Amino acid sequence: MRQLQINQFEDLLQAEMKVTMGSQSIFVSVYLIDNLLIDTGPMRKEKELIPLFKQWQMEQAIITHHHEDHSGLGKWVQENKQIPIYMHEKGKEICKKSLSIPLYRRLFWGKRDPFIAKPIDEVFQTENYTWDIIYTPGHAEDHIALYNREKGWMFGGDLYVYPRPRSMYAFESLPIMVASLEKILTYDFTTYICMHAGVLKEGRKKIQEKLDHLRQAEQNIIKLHEKGFSPKEIRKQLFPKRQMMHYISFFESSPMHIIYSVLNNDKK
Repeated sequence: MRQLQINQFEDLLQAEMKVTMGSQSIFVSVYLIDNLLIDTGPMRKEKELIPLFKQWQMEQAIITHHHEDHSGLGKWVQENKQIPIYMHEKGKEICKKSLSIPLYRRLFWGKRDPFIAKPIDEVFQTENYTWDIIYTPGHAEDHIALYNREKGWMFGGDLYVYPRPRSMYAFESLPIMVASLEKILTYDFTTYICMHAGVLKEGRKKIQEKLDHLRQAEQNIIKLHEKGFSPKEIRKQLFPKRQMMHYISFFESSPMHIIYSVLNNDKK
């Protein structure tokens, strides 16, 4: 795959990039529709994205959440395109400050310089479309999804990414993610746009499949816990395989975070 690939789906432009560190690779995308930029991409891809952003006509930007692969070029966009950037109030507060992130994330995505965003309302308007802004935490405390009323498209940030996750980050919560997936499924959409998996034409089905997987994992964890198994014993039964990302992240990514998020929620 080229360093930067431009895909078009009706009036939606997708800039898709592959980011690699060692044996680990992941795709990440930014989108342009109706002169609205959705996410700015990572600083590590500035050589590919900045020339593109100079060409793209954009009037405003929305960032789905503060993580550096989504907000890394926020400062450049703000200073050079001189357009307003919108995000959830919690993300706005995070992005106006310098953020200390783990080394592996800095190497993988690059840093994110501070910028000033505006808090986004529950309904957002572009020239031709009306968007419902849906608060969907679980992956990040400031995470939002965007529902395009006219097209019936759901832009879900990082709600999907993988269909059957067997690991989570320390900052994630499986029960809260389940609630957010349930929330977006109350909207009438088929096409789902993911910042990592791309445009999914059978997106509703894929979101339902992920939700079913997470619900089953939650039930399995609770059942084993009720039988007296410790979190480590549950991990060995349900998630026996180690992944390279566990070691690269010094276990900030680990199946133990799935288990703890379920058990801590079960105590509430």
